Amino acid sequence: MPKSFNQTSDLTIALGWAREQLGEINGPGIFVSEANAKDFLEAFKSEDSFSFTMQSGFIYGHAYGPNPHIDPRWEKCAVGSSKFGPKFGHLEIANQFDTYGIDTKIILGFESIEELTDEALIKKILDENAPKSAVYPGNREVIQWGCIRNEAGDVSAIGALVRWSSGSHVISSVATVESMRGKGYATELVKRFISRTNELGIKTLSLGVDHKNTAAIKAYQNAGMIEIAQFTNYLKPGFKRH
Repeated sequence: MPKSFNQTSDLTIALGWAREQLGEINGPGIFVSEANAKDFLEAFKSEDSFSFTMQSGFIYGHAYGPNPHIDPRWEKCAVGSSKFGPKFGHLEIANQFDTYGIDTKIILGFESIEELTDEALIKKILDENAPKSAVYPGNREVIQWGCIRNEAGDVSAIGALVRWSSGSHVISSVATVESMRGKGYATELVKRFISRTNELGIKTLSLGVDHKNTAAIKAYQNAGMIEIAQFTNYLKPGFKRH
């Protein structure tokens, strides 16, 4: 390990480092907390970079800044902000996604969200409009499904409020019916979830989105979400999560 790196296995210290370098709402704070502290192994920081290592069935990491420490044990790593090309140490590029977040608040005119409990309808909308969604009905992380309806009363957009093992609250599986896109329903959905989470006493809310999904990114920005990181996922060659 280069002398320019500081190292800690104390999660509280590591999260303090993350806040110092990345701000109060940051990627490490979303993915690791006291709730999943048993998975945390260690963190490294230098003057301009930060990384941490976790273990949950496999060893993975997050890395931020231009010169982060690369743990040779990583089988997967999400690299924020900096661009490293097709390879990151012993890992190879896989895909890209962006993370957005916000301090929750009550948004006037969007104080509540309709809860959707029809699991067959949720599954149908996801299958037809967002088949790669991370969360489906039956997932134990889901707190509630919410929806937005059009003037005719038809469900036009849906999404799930979930609580990760880290304790972070995230909007997942946002899907707008194809014929309803471009009408602001996804933005309305997110605004209503921001109000709902504030009502529940949740301080911050985040979401992930494919880096190339510019329409969705615009919708989330219009709802007031701010970019936390543009992640690139790197994987060990041949890696398969079991």
